[in-house]
Amino acid sequence: MNWSLRHTVWIGLVVSLMLTACSAPSGPTVAGSSTTNIPPASSTPTRSSSAPADAIARVGDAFILRRDFDRFYLPNSDVKAILDQMIDVELVVQAALAEGATIDESVIDGQVEQLRLAQAGGDDAQFQAFLQENKIADVQELRRLLGRDQLIEQMLLKHTTATQVRARHILVAAAPNEAESRKAAAEAILAELQGGADFAALARTRSDDPGSAAQGGDLGWAPRGVYVAPFDEAVFSMAPGELRLVQTDFGWHIIEVIEGPQVRSFDDRAFLETPAGQEAFSTTFLPWVAELRKAAEAAGKIEILVDVTTLAQQ
Repeated sequence: MNWSLRHTVWIGLVVSLMLTACSAPSGPTVAGSSTTNIPPASSTPTRSSSAPADAIARVGDAFILRRDFDRFYLPNSDVKAILDQMIDVELVVQAALAEGATIDESVIDGQVEQLRLAQAGGDDAQFQAFLQENKIADVQELRRLLGRDQLIEQMLLKHTTATQVRARHILVAAAPNEAESRKAAAEAILAELQGGADFAALARTRSDDPGSAAQGGDLGWAPRGVYVAPFDEAVFSMAPGELRLVQTDFGWHIIEVIEGPQVRSFDDRAFLETPAGQEAFSTTFLPWVAELRKAAEAAGKIEILVDVTTLAQQ
């Protein structure tokens, strides 16, 4: 299973998938979730007395329903792989709640309205038809799915870790043909800082990067590969408190590392799309999910309630 499909299972959240009219990938497999965990068709499935009529699997005290499976199933998909993924997702949701993660209803309000406008022009009847087309019963079910997405994203960020640094910079913008003429301005700022000037104050008034200038130049924590190469190489080789002048295609950067390399959780979901984020996802998040699965199986918390081969019969 290639990285991109495994990654999509976790970061392809409901609202982004629906806004781009994407369907779930056919037969993806989450690393750490072998399809052999699903009982073979010849085994006799058991059914909990408390299971809803349309339940196909139990995960702890929760149930995976047939309509949830149908939302992701495509003809000729690997039904065992899909169900296996859904079990893993449910385990992550339950872990999120156990770890104290919460759902922001105001965020869901905005997502629902965004979908209503994007997919139905604000028309309620068209929006309901859109939900039905995507096998979502109503707005309440959509809200439930979006809430689960929030929990999953929180776990993605918390349990995906990588070596990161925290740096700040002041940018003196310069096109390539202006690099030499603008270097003097950057050197003047560097000299002020070396003389004891306040970095944050200078960043707010002198930096040509408005996004970070408002934060006193602070770029926050970031893993390797987020910045352009010369900047990236600098921040991962500098000592905390060190000042350095670095040239990139954007111009001249006066850089200071605030805190040196530390293994940390991610603060920004966008980092998951970087090469470092991709590697961290595979080497830290997926093994964490695999441990959840191993523990759940050992505790008898996973129960398959149907003959899995029948799930392909739509």
